Amino acid sequence: MTTRWREQQLGGMSELTARYVAWLRLPFLVPLLLAGWDWAGHRISPWYFVAVAGYAAWAVLRLVAVRRDPLGGLRTAVWAATVDIAAVSLLAALSGGQDSAVRYAYYVLPMASVLWQLPAVTAWLGGACVLAYALLAVPVLARGDATRNWLVVVDEAYLLWDVLGCVLIAWLLRRQARAVSQLLDTREALLRDALAAEARERTELADALHDSAVQNLLAALQDLEDARQAAPSPELDRVEDELRRTVQEIRDVTFDLHPQVLAAAGLAAALRALGERSARRGGFTVHYDLPPTGPVHEQGLLYSAARELLTNTVKHARARNVWLTLRRSGPDTVLTVRDDGVGFDPAVVWSKLRGGHIGLASHYVRVESAGGRFLVTSEPHRSTTIEVRMPAGAAGTGAPGGALTSG
Repeated sequence: MTTRWREQQLGGMSELTARYVAWLRLPFLVPLLLAGWDWAGHRISPWYFVAVAGYAAWAVLRLVAVRRDPLGGLRTAVWAATVDIAAVSLLAALSGGQDSAVRYAYYVLPMASVLWQLPAVTAWLGGACVLAYALLAVPVLARGDATRNWLVVVDEAYLLWDVLGCVLIAWLLRRQARAVSQLLDTREALLRDALAAEARERTELADALHDSAVQNLLAALQDLEDARQAAPSPELDRVEDELRRTVQEIRDVTFDLHPQVLAAAGLAAALRALGERSARRGGFTVHYDLPPTGPVHEQGLLYSAARELLTNTVKHARARNVWLTLRRSGPDTVLTVRDDGVGFDPAVVWSKLRGGHIGLASHYVRVESAGGRFLVTSEPHRSTTIEVRMPAGAAGTGAPGGALTSG
């Protein structure tokens, strides 16, 4: 359970669920007010509306509490539901007892608890509603009126059916949520494996380039220098310049494939080195805002995304200035790459993905799969801003190899 959505789970409740249930109390006040209206000439106690006002104040206070602490605990939520049942029972007693229109609220309360995806809690609250209505009907049952007693029995039967249906739905939703959670775990495991395999391939390729191609070129340079000393010529000077430039280009590629500075000095230093190389290739100026951020989760994934974004800037943006920013936003680490180039249509990313061009889109999928956010703001002939946001404690999917995860 590593994505942000699953980190917010607490006993089947999520931050969003807690807020929805709290908000539902406000529209619930409307039928409660209508139930107190004197449609049939029944005399309703003025205390009914005082009780409705008190319940309205309770609903607002509960909403404020949930907004401040969305996951205040399952026990707190159950106590809040108990207050709802007590309030409904009081309002029904003040407006006609078991014949009051307020009694229909007993059918509604178990439905709200379905959102929690906790069948046992839904069953408990539903049973409390059944019991509360039975207690409300005790005065009628005591009179021995067979017709009215039968109506109470029918109401209880409908209420039991409603509770059983809500319990079944809560169980199905819980089962579905667990299946989705397992699928997310599987997806993250596959992503970790895929990135680990990619990291190994990058490392092996970088080592091969360094140990063979670069060493061979350096040996050729040494032979060339010996030849120049024996017989200087402009042609040999040009060949030497080309060889040195090729060696530097291969070293740049090797660094991109296996950035040792990421392991040695951390993400900020690696991003600065990456920006400097990109600036040389793209002919733009990079403005850095890379304060020390301490240990960074998924720094390998952030570095990989920055490399792809800067590569795209070099190839396509025709920018004169690029802003590279790394900052903390609460527990999140946020990487932002902005340029003043020609921009693009973000929809093109997905069309290219369908056509087999997976660069930027693949990083979008990687970030989102690891529990992060990948936000693109751009349009043709305008600047581009791309923000990569990784939460603390996200799945360990982004590092291109264990040696690169320190910092």
